[in-house]
Amino acid sequence: MTPLPLIQMYLRQIRFALIAALVSSFLVAWSDALFAQGGPASVVVAAVMEEEVASQQAFVANVKPWRESTIGSAVDGRVLEYLVNAGDAVSEGQPLAQLRTATIGIEIAGAEAELALREAELAELKNGSRVEEIALAEALRDVAKANNEYAKAKLERAKRLFNEASGISVDEFESDQAAALVAAATMAQTESSYRLVVEGPRQEQIDQAAARVEMQVQKIASLNDRRNKYTLRSPYSGFVSRELTEAGAWVSQGNPVAQIIEIDPVEIEVYVPEGSIRFVHPGDDVIVSVEAVPDQTFAGTIDQIVPLADPLARTFPVRVRVANPAVESRHPLMPGMLARVTLPTSERQTRLLVPKDAIQLGGSTPTLYRVVDGKATLTPVITGPSRGSWVAVHSQVPGQLNPGDLVVTRGNERLRPGQAVVITNKQDAAPQ
Repeated sequence: MTPLPLIQMYLRQIRFALIAALVSSFLVAWSDALFAQGGPASVVVAAVMEEEVASQQAFVANVKPWRESTIGSAVDGRVLEYLVNAGDAVSEGQPLAQLRTATIGIEIAGAEAELALREAELAELKNGSRVEEIALAEALRDVAKANNEYAKAKLERAKRLFNEASGISVDEFESDQAAALVAAATMAQTESSYRLVVEGPRQEQIDQAAARVEMQVQKIASLNDRRNKYTLRSPYSGFVSRELTEAGAWVSQGNPVAQIIEIDPVEIEVYVPEGSIRFVHPGDDVIVSVEAVPDQTFAGTIDQIVPLADPLARTFPVRVRVANPAVESRHPLMPGMLARVTLPTSERQTRLLVPKDAIQLGGSTPTLYRVVDGKATLTPVITGPSRGSWVAVHSQVPGQLNPGDLVVTRGNERLRPGQAVVITNKQDAAPQ
């Protein structure tokens, strides 16, 4: 083919391409004009809200038990029964293991017998002397009194005869004198014994007996407390996470027997960088998400901020409390799961909020449509921190966006600036 026909062919192709482009542009402009001249578009709107909001960030965290305890034996003994298995749910006070108690049972029986003896001794002292004992003491006192009277009379006769030198010897006189002294002493002794029997035991003796009874009571209480330690119980409701012994094994005081965890609530441990920790406060409500439980979030409360950073990572441990009730006999959150905690990373500021569905991101800058005098008005905006399904915005042109303005949340995909709109519904939900 000669160069001239080839050039002519290329010119024809270029002419056809230009004509096609012009026709396409005309059709596009014509269709846009027809659309703009069409009826109003049906839209759903929401009012612009003004709320305090802070920028937020999701931090990686770990689900941990709220409490975790290793249950040890308080006494030495042999495991008679091991009553639980790993994974079992246990309630507060439920037995976990039973040690052999035969020896301590014998000690308690002997202590109780000793207590009965001490109580009988105390009762005897409190009851005082019996009637028969008082009568016997009275009779002995009367006999001693009679003997004393007789000895005194005999001594008087002996004294008179001795003074008159009427045949009584010195030995006889001194014998009668000694007999009179013995009789007087015997009468004093029986009189004192009678008074003691009538008055009964001294209060000090009763107090001493009562003290011996109380000592024995405390000894039995100590033995019973020790026997109770032979039954190892769960300190709170939770789950058995580990079995640390078995039936027939010997455990010494302090040896671990089982590990118990409490998972309602659970603790979410999150490490917050030093640049953000000042915006986190105990008692703040936070949102927790867990990869193992998709399409669900959990409400948490910041329980503690540990004021000691990791020296390498410069992060502070923050502990979040999350309720974790059982659903169909299973708790949704389990220790070891990976979680994310959304925490503030700036101070709270008053900002304008719109639903995320109102924002259009197709162009070089985010935009939204406001409804002004029944028409759609395109408004470029700058987005900020989000709050649930709402996002903070402010208009690029100051004063274009204000609280209470209506923005389109549905039906904004095919809107054109200046197009008439009909509001079919108004979204009333407030930002969460």
